[in-house]
Amino acid sequence: MTPELIGQIFGFATTVLSAISYQANTKQRLLLIQTSSIVCLCISYLLLGAYSGFALNIICIIRNICFYFIKEKTKPYYIVTAILIVAICAVGALSWQGPVSLLMILALGINTYIISLGKPQVLRYSLLITCVMVIIYNAVYLSVGGILNEAISIVSAIVGIIRYAALKKSNKI
Repeated sequence: MTPELIGQIFGFATTVLSAISYQANTKQRLLLIQTSSIVCLCISYLLLGAYSGFALNIICIIRNICFYFIKEKTKPYYIVTAILIVAICAVGALSWQGPVSLLMILALGINTYIISLGKPQVLRYSLLITCVMVIIYNAVYLSVGGILNEAISIVSAIVGIIRYAALKKSNKI
């Protein structure tokens, strides 16, 4: 088996784990499953030669571990968020593979900030933009599992936006 094929297999594992994480009923369980998904994504990116994506997603693993243990909407939570965004920018600059790296840097920086706000509906809207950025990155490195994962995230975000809007409308009547 070639490294590229193994990378694609890990990309599909990422997609499966991400889909499972959408069914998690607690923040901690979601973060654990998402972290496993990101580990698979890192391996996939490494084997596909997407070194910037690999390095930046290591920061996302650290982000998830921090967000698992730190209470939301506290001073340490916001400080850690700021440090993580700076780390994303620094690691992105150090692992630069050309302008396509900027897509991943922006997407992960935006997602980290939006996640820290603790507003699921805002996160859903932001995913419509950031997932497209990551799809382009994945297309450049031919990460089929990565493209599928982001496409599922977009569909899930749209479903969530529509469901939330319908619930909100029904509660106003």
